[in-house]
Amino acid sequence: MEITKSFGKWFLVNWERVLFVVVGLAFLSTCFYLIFAEKVTEAAVVFGLGFLSFIYANVARFKRFKGLGFEAELWEDKQQEAADLIERLKNVVSIYTREIIMSKVTEGRWGGKPKWQSHWALYDELAEQHDQLGQKIDFSALKKSMDDYFLFDLCELPTDRLTKILWDERAKVRQMISKEFGSPISDADGHGKRIRQLNETEFRIVDAFEISKNGNLAQDTLDAFNSACSKFKEYFRLEPRADQPTLDRMSKLAELYRHRPVHVTAELIAWSNEQKGENA
Repeated sequence: MEITKSFGKWFLVNWERVLFVVVGLAFLSTCFYLIFAEKVTEAAVVFGLGFLSFIYANVARFKRFKGLGFEAELWEDKQQEAADLIERLKNVVSIYTREIIMSKVTEGRWGGKPKWQSHWALYDELAEQHDQLGQKIDFSALKKSMDDYFLFDLCELPTDRLTKILWDERAKVRQMISKEFGSPISDADGHGKRIRQLNETEFRIVDAFEISKNGNLAQDTLDAFNSACSKFKEYFRLEPRADQPTLDRMSKLAELYRHRPVHVTAELIAWSNEQKGENA
């Protein structure tokens, strides 16, 4: 039943080809009969008609045809060559697009902050141009790489603020320890214990960019900050507090990490400008 339905659909699309094939076979049979009857002139005419019938049956497959001298090019073959070439060009375009954009993203990172507004504008323009040309190129890998750098940069400023808060608290603790044990140190064991406790409050993220690529840098930073604050409270009865806007920003960035790819908004661009010391 399924085969019958498939054949029916195929026949509706190709009935003209079938008709010309049948006619061509009829002419070819007549040609053989005429040859057998030694009517060569008539056979040649019938053969030509049969040949043309077969040509018409396959005309959609030819790019050009020059009559009975038989010069033809298969259109379907040329179409396949063109399709293969387009696929190869897509790969080349994808590579060049990635290199162009990523070179913009990574250049000058140590001498100044990247200009994310122009980076995203370039990405959007290139992607739009390819779409308008009908080139459906998958830029998901490029978008992932840009998101890695973008989120990493957006985490920098709030991380610096949290780091400063804890460094200020550590400076207070050092003064407390110095005052408690004096100079020279009156209790070496007690002093050593306090120093070890202070070291447990260290706030440091190892391989931050790797975390940004493969994890959630914002959430890991918040967790490390909260852990350090707990140690300050447990050991030294101090409660470091970050300003709420900084904590809110880190929480939003953590959500962006959890719901990638990043939807770039005006707010995020403003944050990236603030990273450069500009007004949001």
